[in-house]
Amino acid sequence: MEPSGIQGRALETKLAHDPTFCACYPHPKFPTLSITGDTCSLNCKHCNRRYLRHMLPCLTPDVLFTTCLNLASNGARGVLLSGGYNGEGYVPFEPFLDAIERVKRETGLFISAHTGLVPGWLAQELGKTGVDLVDFDLIGDDETVELVMGIDRSVEDYQRAMKALERSLPNVVPHICIGLHAGELRGEFRALEMLSEFEISGLVFLALVPTPGTPFEKVESPSPSVVGEVIARARLSFPEIPLALGCMRPRSRDRVEFELQAVRSGVDRMVAPAADTIKEVKRRGIGVKRVDACCSLPVSDLISFMKPNFNGG
Repeated sequence: MEPSGIQGRALETKLAHDPTFCACYPHPKFPTLSITGDTCSLNCKHCNRRYLRHMLPCLTPDVLFTTCLNLASNGARGVLLSGGYNGEGYVPFEPFLDAIERVKRETGLFISAHTGLVPGWLAQELGKTGVDLVDFDLIGDDETVELVMGIDRSVEDYQRAMKALERSLPNVVPHICIGLHAGELRGEFRALEMLSEFEISGLVFLALVPTPGTPFEKVESPSPSVVGEVIARARLSFPEIPLALGCMRPRSRDRVEFELQAVRSGVDRMVAPAADTIKEVKRRGIGVKRVDACCSLPVSDLISFMKPNFNGG
């Protein structure tokens, strides 16, 4: 199927700026660590702490440093620092600042941090530690914030936090979860409009997954065509910014269709694409590179993680 309309224009735009596609595989060279283990004060409706269970727990600064040292010794190239949110809606990095700085100084690992709504002072401190990149969940609808996270915060709070991070760190990569409002499309397009105010290194799209054991386990994911439309609009709005389809997306029988819609909409990167998706990318004459890292890395760093002669699968 050949893309037409907005998707056709989006794919043409992508090819004009970068005729390559990166298949990203974070593990084992770029693992995710949780500084809160499997605890979270918010228990957001789409997650309910489920995704924290798949991260390496690092509950103290000493454990974080030792874990990173061991990872680096065993061939890791970077880490994503994450964890559950506190009652203010951010990952409580305060006790870990010295350890993060030491990790950066003594291992040289690329450090990404998933922060949440950090206050301005903490954004500054994270910048001082040498964190290379911030992955920032951006929500563009007040009702979605209330429904999903259950905290008294607004879209303006997200704008303020992102502005503070932009001032303090070298790379900020917003993540937009399509269908976060119980599967409905709400603030996604507003979030895209907001991004015109910022200097971002990339943009990652996720799609709501109805996860067992969460309040959203019986909602419906957004359709593949809706995911494609959002990505296509982003491609046309930000022709030179790398766009990625990230880890969190449905892996059901429609998995390949979600991925193909993203390809037709001009996405540049994808985490662990299916073999059929790689075949479709190559059929369109797009070069494929394997990258052993997160999909949010800036281009200059991503190149150092690339592997030649990737056949997919």
